[in-house]
Amino acid sequence: MLIALGVRSSQDPVPPPVASPPPLLSRRVSTPVPTPEAGLGNERIETLAVGHPGQRGQPAPGRLSDRSLLAITAVVTLPILWMGYGTDIDVGDVLEAGERIRQLDYAPSRNPGVPVFESIVAVLDPIGGHLAINVATAAAAGLAVVGLARLVRAWNRPNGDLVGIAFLTSPIVLIAATSTGDFIWAAMFFVWGALFHLRGRSLAAGVLFALAIGSRMSTLLVVAAFLVADGWEPANRRRCVRALLVAAPLALSMYVPSWLAFDRSFEFLNYGTGFRGIANHGGRFLYKNFVVAGVALLALVALAAPAMLASLRLWGREPLVRFSVLALVATQALFFQFPWKGVHLLPAVMALVLWIAATTRNTRPFLWALVAAGVINGLVMFRPLAPDRPDDSRGARWDPTLQPGLLLNDIDCRLDFMDREPHKDNGAWDCALKPMRGPTAAAHRSDS
Repeated sequence: MLIALGVRSSQDPVPPPVASPPPLLSRRVSTPVPTPEAGLGNERIETLAVGHPGQRGQPAPGRLSDRSLLAITAVVTLPILWMGYGTDIDVGDVLEAGERIRQLDYAPSRNPGVPVFESIVAVLDPIGGHLAINVATAAAAGLAVVGLARLVRAWNRPNGDLVGIAFLTSPIVLIAATSTGDFIWAAMFFVWGALFHLRGRSLAAGVLFALAIGSRMSTLLVVAAFLVADGWEPANRRRCVRALLVAAPLALSMYVPSWLAFDRSFEFLNYGTGFRGIANHGGRFLYKNFVVAGVALLALVALAAPAMLASLRLWGREPLVRFSVLALVATQALFFQFPWKGVHLLPAVMALVLWIAATTRNTRPFLWALVAAGVINGLVMFRPLAPDRPDDSRGARWDPTLQPGLLLNDIDCRLDFMDREPHKDNGAWDCALKPMRGPTAAAHRSDS
């Protein structure tokens, strides 16, 4: 049973209702959107709340279908995913964790562990190495894009297809979608858990939420933001409690192996080197957000900012506003505490495009501009600063330059290092950081 949404002009006739439908099983609702903040003018949203088992949720006429979104994902990921395991610094440790799982043993690849993704790697790596893992990850990315489009439509907003594409074309999303990494899996499980939750299927939703948290523990914040946003309305609180009662014990059980690996202690939650000060964390937080977004996207966000702020007036009646804002604040707060990898901002990218979808900037021209901004940042990047001391920086110096963007640089690094054994010291990670900090001493050593 799937949610299907479409957009009709106010001039179109409304189809007759289905005769004598069972309550909450098959009903059409056609409601006007009276407020200009909704960004839909005089259009009416027609919602098929729950259909028959054979029905598929379809976008409005002229919008990209689910198959088209999957095809686009395949077109942009297939040329990249064959280029080795990727440049992430943790790839080698994840492969080692997968090897231990195959030997019926476990130790997390890094604290606190990513047990669901490590298990996926354990199964796929012996079958087809990096190609099998990356193909499966690209498929997860396609499902995440389709799920995101459906989630926008489920919350009675148009243009979900372009919201999904805007998410996909962020270079950190494309890099994650073609590499041995866990963030795309976490996003995919979460989005589909949210869809099942909105359909009232709490068991399936809870299982998927638990898989999302097991893929990446920080996804707990996104799941919590979603349940708070949905449960803001009293009528939805019972289903939120049901989903939580399923998700919580399952998610906890997934981290029992990490707990056992640390001698039944909670040392597996000791993640990171601690807080180094507001100036240190604040500088890295701001600069890495700048690098991940790019100049073009930041300009568009500045243009959309008045509409985004205005959408907060709809907080009480718009769950999409509540969820996107809560998720963005939570994920950015976590990144301030741990301002490390750019890919850690992937959930924030998802929250940002969803917030824009909840505003009057949810128009096809503006969303196409978001897509173009992601493409630009993937191909070319403006780097204003460089570290004062490469590999041991305490500050930065003004050193403006144009250079290959995040995606183009990652492809170049993967081609250079794909034949080397994945390891944190093999040079691939230092190479991947060049768009942000320029060539470093470690990169020069690895190239020699």
